[in-house]
Parts: sequence; structure tokens; C-alpha cells
Amino acid sequence: MTRAGTALRYGMVSALLVGIQLYSLWFHSAGVYQGNANVSLSDFPEDVDVVFVLTFVPTVVGLKYLAYDAAVRAFTKDYRTPALVVCFIAGYAAALASDAACLFAASRPIADSGLAALGTILQSPIPLLAAGGIIAGTVLLKDRPPQAGATPTPGQ
Repeated sequence: MTRAGTALRYGMVSALLVGIQLYSLWFHSAGVYQGNANVSLSDFPEDVDVVFVLTFVPTVVGLKYLAYDAAVRAFTKDYRTPALVVCFIAGYAAALASDAACLFAASRPIADSGLAALGTILQSPIPLLAAGGIIAGTVLLKDRPPQAGATPTPGQ
């Protein structure tokens, strides 16, 4: 969970989601969506908005992963147990799966595909917030003050 790791994860997530979005646009193009054969890559539809594809995921979708990384790094500082790393990765994977599903659904040529794209903004922060809350709670419980009151002595 270092700064270099954050940049690497951001780049990998952005590239993966851009690839998923391009694949889903190709999948739902004339070949698969309306017929039996895929459209060859040389005949890939010219109406793909490349600027949208290359900017939507890295800015709108990717920024929530940067915020998640920064929040987890701010809470954990140098306290990283294997359980916290697993929780961090599980939150990341759940949000990534949700984003991939929403981007795939948004690529269908239907009227409500804009609402599916909105799902990448509204749905995937939920597992990120849940995982971040678990991590923050664990770190805060580690630093809680000792319990007040009498402690039983051994042997009594």
C-alpha cells in the first residue's frame, strides 16, 4: 500500500476497465448482438467514442480507487496485518467486479445504458466503503485505550 503501488494499481485498473469496455462494445456490436458471427477487429464499429472510453474510466471510475487507496493508507500507516491486506484486496476485487459488470451492461445498445454507466459511480463504492470501514475499525480498535476498572489478580 505504497504510493508506487497505488499508481501501479490505478494504471492496471484503468487499463483493465478500458479493455473491458472496448471488448463489450465490440461484443455488442453488429456481429454478436444481431447475428451469429463476431465483427472482425478490422471492421470494428467506427462510432466508438474513443475519447469517452479513454477518459471515463480513468477519471470517473479510477478516482474512487485512488481515494480508497489514500484512505486506507492514511488509516493503516505502518500497521499492515495479513487480514487487513486480504480485506483491502477483497474490497478492491468486489468493486472491480461491479464496475466491470456495469461497464459491460452500459455497452449494450439499449435506451437505459446510461443508467448502467451510472452504476459504476453509485454501486461500486459500497464494497469499497465496507472494506475501508472494516479496515478503519480494526486499526482504531488496535489503538483504543486500556479498559478502566479493576483487573483480577491471578489465583483468585
